[in-house]
Amino acid sequence: MARSSVILFQVSLLLAGIISSAAGVSVADLVTQQFFDNIMNQASANPCPGKSFYTRQAFLDALGSYSQFAQDGSDDTSKQEVAAFFAHVTHETGYLCYIEETDQSNGYCDDTNYPQYPCAQGKKYYGRGPLQLTWNYNYGAAGQSIGFDGLNSPETVANDVNISFKAALWFWMENVHSVVTSGQGFGATIQKINSQECNGGAQDEMHARVQLYQQYCQDFGVAPGDNLTCRRANKMARSSVILFQVSLLLAGIISSAAGISVADLVTQQFFDNIMNQASANPCPGKSFYTRQAFLDALGSYSQFAQDGSDDTSKQEVAAFFAHVTHETGYLCYIEETDQSNAYCDPSYTQYPCAQGKKYYGRGPLQLTWNYNYGAAGQSIGFDGLNSPETVANDVNISFKAAMWFWMENVHSVVTSGQGFGATIKKINSQECNGGDPAEMNARVQLYRQYCQDFGVAPGDNLTC
Repeated sequence: MARSSVILFQVSLLLAGIISSAAGVSVADLVTQQFFDNIMNQASANPCPGKSFYTRQAFLDALGSYSQFAQDGSDDTSKQEVAAFFAHVTHETGYLCYIEETDQSNGYCDDTNYPQYPCAQGKKYYGRGPLQLTWNYNYGAAGQSIGFDGLNSPETVANDVNISFKAALWFWMENVHSVVTSGQGFGATIQKINSQECNGGAQDEMHARVQLYQQYCQDFGVAPGDNLTCRRANKMARSSVILFQVSLLLAGIISSAAGISVADLVTQQFFDNIMNQASANPCPGKSFYTRQAFLDALGSYSQFAQDGSDDTSKQEVAAFFAHVTHETGYLCYIEETDQSNAYCDPSYTQYPCAQGKKYYGRGPLQLTWNYNYGAAGQSIGFDGLNSPETVANDVNISFKAAMWFWMENVHSVVTSGQGFGATIKKINSQECNGGDPAEMNARVQLYRQYCQDFGVAPGDNLTC
């Protein structure tokens, strides 16, 4: 549940890389200091600015914001993902040597097709960082997600090593992660990073990536799998076609491959209908929560309701708003009414409670506990430990915090077909197993109603 110390203790430890996920793989145990140094020691370029910039610790710190990296699937899949990531990082940076693209003549600005990411005067969006992030729309979207001004200060990716690794992991999780976990093979990752090397475009470069991947798989004790090369590429990291779709998806303008537009489901009428049923007086949420703030937050979580079939996507939106409706009393409550409990657990030393601060429920999913505020703040870009009240004062942060919690904890149980009951366990398991059947059934009733609104069957396993 959202406030379960058991479940969220595991989550927070996973964020810190201390324990492995269900896959049983610890990324920190694979990417040892020796492994990292071995890459860097093979750099032949002189000068080699990356040697005084890239660090293993910065990678591990950035990993805390992307806890699903190398954690979906079997142990072998997890090891293959780490091997693939570092194969591309090694190739893109010349063995962790280059921080910025050597040819900086191209501004990589396309704000005609991407008006939501306007290029700043005098700024260039050439490759920077471990995966050489490129194009204004990637800098803009990465900045919104991570918490830096990617359009006006793209150089941040080359100046701040933590942002640099976060930007690389952001791109990976947005574009590459799913092709690894779905078993498409290393060749499909090349298509995502640079498809110009495929179909005979630059075979030497492609094979260099494959060789690195095979070496790292050997280092990790895993077979590299099939489909290592790319002969049918039509996608790449810098492809205007694919990334045009991605950026529009971030803005909620078009649907993903699932064919679902969240904005078309969560209409203004749908949003208002929830709020109009609020019975509490006063009802501060009426002047706080907005549909636009939800859609804006959605831009940082483009996989929400986009993994799986159309029905699964509709069910996920219905489930999310069923819990939001229940937690906030029909979008009425911004903060928990009982604010006597500080929800501070000192055993989470990486998320120390600030003096005088309380971490009770706030926002659409009533974010609770210091470790959630700390981790959400790191991911979104606000000081969750020293300023938890931000979740109740800034509606955009509020919805982002709710989306962050959902994507970290709930999204996968929906897409894996476990049913609505499993989402209740993630949000508040105290209602399950007879703990509070009235509250549990109230959530189920809301979910059924929203599924009906969206024209989809609610599926099985609705209770917990």
